[in-house]
Amino acid sequence: MRRTALRLLALSALMSVAVDADAQRAPVTRPTPTMAARSPVYAPNGIAATSQPLATTTALNVLQKGGNAIDAAVAAAAVLGVVEPMMTGAGGDMFAIIWSAKEKRLVAINASGRAGSLMTRDELVKRGRQRIMRGPESVTVPGAVGGWDALLKNYGTMTLGQALQPAIDYAENGYVVTPIIAESWGEAKNLLARDEGARATLLVNGEAPKAGDFFKNPDLAHSYRLIAQNGPSAMYGGELGQKIVTHLQKLGGFLTIEDLKKNQPTWVTPISTMYKGYRIWELPPNNQGIAVLEMLRILDQYDLKSMGLNSPAYLHHLIEAKKLAYADLARYIGDADHLTLKPEQMLADPFIKERRSHINESKAM
Repeated sequence: MRRTALRLLALSALMSVAVDADAQRAPVTRPTPTMAARSPVYAPNGIAATSQPLATTTALNVLQKGGNAIDAAVAAAAVLGVVEPMMTGAGGDMFAIIWSAKEKRLVAINASGRAGSLMTRDELVKRGRQRIMRGPESVTVPGAVGGWDALLKNYGTMTLGQALQPAIDYAENGYVVTPIIAESWGEAKNLLARDEGARATLLVNGEAPKAGDFFKNPDLAHSYRLIAQNGPSAMYGGELGQKIVTHLQKLGGFLTIEDLKKNQPTWVTPISTMYKGYRIWELPPNNQGIAVLEMLRILDQYDLKSMGLNSPAYLHHLIEAKKLAYADLARYIGDADHLTLKPEQMLADPFIKERRSHINESKAM
């Protein structure tokens, strides 16, 4: 970046000299040097990409200190739970596809938690529930911590405690809230204010932090520290898990401490399909990656390139394929032990042909 800037300054200076030299002979329009919006990145030794600069920096620091990609990914994910709290965290799910160079194979892990055992059909009917979108009833077993630990033990070089340390530091000492995250935070202010815990933890004097504000989360630092000191058991049956269960049940949630104790991440076999000569890999259900594979299979017979990037025809076909795949997610995808339609059936020729038949070249569904 510094070298590019110096070149631009030199170019600007040369232009000024040329213009000044010709000033008495003829009027000259001075061209304005421009810099591209994005510069190419060269990374011969490693690269990291996340949705927040502090998480990306954390991953790079781990790599620079000798950690591997798994160490970096877990450390970055934990930091995202601090600096981007509306998107991810230790209370959520975790999925990963990994290329193991040593084994020369793809491996995948599903660390998503199941619904609480108190969520029975009879209880839902008694409460008059037909759909649950948010709130204490929607909370499932937090699978991420178990997944992080399994990844590190099988493919990492760091302990869970070591990987969590950057997140602990940011939560305890604070960080600057960035603009996009501040915007999302502000949009959730009224929702957060409804809950005593969310209000105390994520709002400051009843307000969401604004871009540029310095924000600390000592409660999250304490939770991460408990996990760092005691391992995943802090969440799955220990002090932290018990607090979660007790509070959720008080609010009408369905989790029990036994649900947390039984939680285990699952190593799964990735699923794939071919598209234009390339093999694309995703995780199997309950992960939603199968939607990507279904979309690609539906679109495989169309010549999208000839339609032109972002032309009406191009966008029409992509949008219609997405509609079909998302409808199938809602209808068929859930707990892998209870699927009515298996992934291989959803990606088979008969099913894809039937779904593709719904696409009208000139009319939206």
